[in-house]
Amino acid sequence: MEFKRSAVSAAVLGAALMSGSALAGVSGNVGAVSEYVFRGISQGSGAAVQGGVDYAADSGFYVGLWGSNISWGPGSAETDVYAGFSGGDTVTYDLGVTYYYYPEEDEAGTDPTANTVEAYFGLGFGPVSVKAYYSPTYFGATDPSGDDITQLYVNASASFPMSDSLSLDAAVGMTSLSDDVNFGYETTDSYIDYSVALSKAIDDTMSASFSIIGTDLSDDDPKYVVSLSKSFDL
Repeated sequence: MEFKRSAVSAAVLGAALMSGSALAGVSGNVGAVSEYVFRGISQGSGAAVQGGVDYAADSGFYVGLWGSNISWGPGSAETDVYAGFSGGDTVTYDLGVTYYYYPEEDEAGTDPTANTVEAYFGLGFGPVSVKAYYSPTYFGATDPSGDDITQLYVNASASFPMSDSLSLDAAVGMTSLSDDVNFGYETTDSYIDYSVALSKAIDDTMSASFSIIGTDLSDDDPKYVVSLSKSFDL
């Protein structure tokens, strides 16, 4: 099957997952990207509007809701619900679970459904973090015998300050699947994605970034993505 998966934005999760007490309370975020790309795979042919709401407790517990428009198999909307615990000092940790929900697909009664649960665990040290994600079902993808395809994704990222308001961010990840999936460019059971970005804090609540994102899939050209986001307390 041809398959393009989607998931909660790394920028949204990165803002909330590695510091439990720092974000205690309820906050919101809204933004726009020139192209919604996740793990190197484009989720639509144009710009996307995205936003969410997060609650973080002093204990390190957090829960959130995030959404975006998309344009692949499950329809035109994606809603992600996630919860977990984060904390630590010199070494930080983060573990939790995300549920990816596609309301239009539910209305259509699609089987198998792309609605998916994914668990994750990560560690951070200074500017560097490593995180692993596992899902027993890969967004509705099945093997030739009809069994669900499982996924393991491992990502390493780093952020290097260049000034008080500018940072250079880089990440590389690998998706490993239990069987082949057609990603449009290539049919494979694994691929590598990468990104390099310049992020600029415009003020305490608004930021912008320019990213170069790509994969090692055949004929998949790098994507150039501009984003603007704003956060606020509720």
